[in-house]
Amino acid sequence: MKNKILLYISLALLCFWLLTKIVNLYDYPVLSAIYELTSLIALLCTFVMPIVVLIFLLRSERFNKKNYIAPLAISVLTILVMIFVPFFYTVNP
Repeated sequence: MKNKILLYISLALLCFWLLTKIVNLYDYPVLSAIYELTSLIALLCTFVMPIVVLIFLLRSERFNKKNYIAPLAISVLTILVMIFVPFFYTVNP
């Protein structure tokens, strides 16, 4: 059950950061306000999530370790998206 929750949170964070990198949210006042309110929480969760997944991965039994690989991979991918996507894709004003 914990692994599914971690997976869904990791996917939500990935979608959040992809949306902010692809769509110019400041063209839409409501979306930009929601982004400004949630960005610090999402930033904190993005960097804490791999640590939490690693803790669960190390504390789980041998046969249950494979369930935590996907959230860990998605968390690392999210961090890479945050760092490298602005270099590949820019929104034209």
